[in-house]
Amino acid sequence: MELSLVIPIYKGSAYAAQSAQLVHGYLSAIGGLDFEVIFVDDGSLDNTSAVLSELNLPRVKVVTLPSNQGKFAAIKAGMLEAKGDVRIFTDGDIPYELEAISYVFDNIRNRRIHVVVGDRTLPGSEYAEKLGLVRRFVTEAFTAFVRILVAGGLFDTQCGLKGFRGDVAEALFPMLRDTGFSGDVELLYVSLKYNLEIKRVPVRLRRSAPSSVRVVNHGLRMLRRISRLRRSWRKGFYRSELMSSIAEQRYWS
Repeated sequence: MELSLVIPIYKGSAYAAQSAQLVHGYLSAIGGLDFEVIFVDDGSLDNTSAVLSELNLPRVKVVTLPSNQGKFAAIKAGMLEAKGDVRIFTDGDIPYELEAISYVFDNIRNRRIHVVVGDRTLPGSEYAEKLGLVRRFVTEAFTAFVRILVAGGLFDTQCGLKGFRGDVAEALFPMLRDTGFSGDVELLYVSLKYNLEIKRVPVRLRRSAPSSVRVVNHGLRMLRRISRLRRSWRKGFYRSELMSSIAEQRYWS
């Protein structure tokens, strides 16, 4: 399996079919690509899973969590189900131009980069969402806090497009402890601590479905979780021989 595309979705019955048909059609049009698309329904109370299953699209799997556990719980479940040499996740509404998926895939497959992340702040990105005053303030405060805690010039941790080498995904995701929106920061923090190679790529906004994020409540919760990352690292919660072997750069005899 060359590519696994993992898509967490919650209460997405209004757009689930369109998203599935869109990504399936795009990936099918890439000649000879061996792929799978894994939708993970995060315990939706609507008929999201049924809508996806009834499409009966080849190479599209539907994983349904028994209850709402959080965006990163859904991503983790999908990543652990995935079999691809390259594993990418994106949001359920497929917000970015589909060419970004191919670009991330090519960077990982051909250049063997460990992690590739979308970054809406890069030149060439087009991110048209207009933030309200409260959301802008919370977003800027959150970004400033993350810059202090997570080094390496990663200005946009929350972009919903990230890709991984298969061996990296298998080592990284079982270690992650966060189930909510701050899981993006946790995975980048751990990746940086292990000195994995991370490439940022620009993205262009295609569409945006209504968000389940509650800016103040989720923002404060995310900051509390992120503030504990260093302590968790010191306590050895992220210790992994497999991850160390992937990141090793032994160039001396």
